[in-house]
Amino acid sequence: MENQTITQNRSQPRQREVRLPPLPPGLEVYRPADVLGSSVLVVEDEAAMLQQLRIDLQDLGYRPSVAATVVEARDLLEHERVAAVLLDLVLDEREDSGFELLTWIRQHHPGLPVIVLSAAQVNSASIRRAYELGASSYFVKGNVPMAHIYSDLAARLVERGTGRPGSYRFGRLEFDPTRRTVKLGEREARLTQQQAALVLFLAQGSKPVTARDLILAGLFRNNAAHSTVHSALLTLRRRLDDLEPGLGTTFVHASARGYSLVAVHD
Repeated sequence: MENQTITQNRSQPRQREVRLPPLPPGLEVYRPADVLGSSVLVVEDEAAMLQQLRIDLQDLGYRPSVAATVVEARDLLEHERVAAVLLDLVLDEREDSGFELLTWIRQHHPGLPVIVLSAAQVNSASIRRAYELGASSYFVKGNVPMAHIYSDLAARLVERGTGRPGSYRFGRLEFDPTRRTVKLGEREARLTQQQAALVLFLAQGSKPVTARDLILAGLFRNNAAHSTVHSALLTLRRRLDDLEPGLGTTFVHASARGYSLVAVHD
């Protein structure tokens, strides 16, 4: 796979070539071009393991960020856009700290893939509990090759962040990324795949997003004009207006810094 060039077929007739970075020695993994550049949060308190994960992910073409505590992880998830999480369940803070963070992630980012990495002394009760709380995958450190973990990460990212079923709530408004629906009271609107991806991307961070951010995230062709992005967002706003006049402008807020989502209240 080293120095492999992939030509991607998009919905548009144009094609683009993506040159994959060389694989690190010994890491023959599944990593389709679509996932390259994805931001991955590593939550791990063991320095050596944290360093290995960070370096491997960077070499594989991802953008890793790291956190050693629950507080650091929550702060990153509240202020940065993350496409997936590698979570060590056993952190130094408390025995249940990893489970508590997993619960918090499912409450605030229901569609975010979370791949659990646990210690070798794991028991079946911990595995069951992790999946009940919403883990996307579960691996025991040292029991599986790292290439298996990284391949699973890519597979989760290919799902485009829809991950497990769950809804985002913005006051009176509810967004279900799996069903691609937006619901306001008894009224419901179904979004296109691209519109749902736009809402999901905006929902997974607190900072306003520019047209360039959306292009770099792969939601549009890499040569798309900024006017194309703005037009798509205007179309999304008009779709939301079908639920309630003016809802699109209220929910998808635009400013000089970019677009962001605002909770809808009475």
